[in-house]
Parts: sequence; C-alpha cells; structure tokens
Amino acid sequence: KGMDDAKKQLELIERGVKGMAAWTGYVYSRMPYAWGMEYGQHRVSGKLARRAGGDQYMNEAVSTVMTGADMDLSQGLTKVTAPGRWVIKRLALWARRLSRLNVPQETGRLRRSIKVEVRPK
Repeated sequence: KGMDDAKKQLELIERGVKGMAAWTGYVYSRMPYAWGMEYGQHRVSGKLARRAGGDQYMNEAVSTVMTGADMDLSQGLTKVTAPGRWVIKRLALWARRLSRLNVPQETGRLRRSIKVEVRPK
C-alpha cells in the first residue's frame, strides 16, 4: 500500500512538472529607461545607463527567487490540483515584489511600472 501511494504521488508530481513547462512568467517594465537599469547599458548605443544604485534590480530579484523557489515548487506540486500556472505566477509575483524593493527610488513611476504576466508558451 505504501508503494502504491508513493507511485500515485510521483505521478501527480510528474503531471505538475509537465504543467509548469507549459507556462512562462514575465516580470517587466515598459518605462524607456527600465531596460538600461536592468542590464546596465543603453539598449541602442550600448553606453552605460544610469548607475543610481538600482541597475540589475530585476536580474537580482529573479536570481533570488530562483535560489529559494524550492518551497513554492513543493507546495504547488503537492497541494494544488493544477500547479502549472499557479507556481509560475507565485514565483513571478515574488520577483516583482523584490524588484520593486530594489528600485533606486522609493516612490515614482518606475516602481509602479513593474508588472507581472503569466502566459502559455
């Protein structure tokens, strides 16, 4: 009986992982200078962008999320019936929250412009 339960749980996890592969989460900002703040250089000219303490803020947030994602993945795969979109959206919202915390100015349009979108591949 224990082996049957383990096999059922493993099949549930496999289905959840396949469901997650069908979704992509995006954390983005459409502000003209947001791209330069994220990558540290201007999109067209390649010159250094504003260096006011917050460049790389989205990349740092995503790397932080991915290092601590195991708890969200395990909760989604074991407790949620359709975990694919749920897990991806939860991770993307977490990255948005960290990105907003890393924005160099505490108020302003850049902080509010950071959005999350989850869509199928």
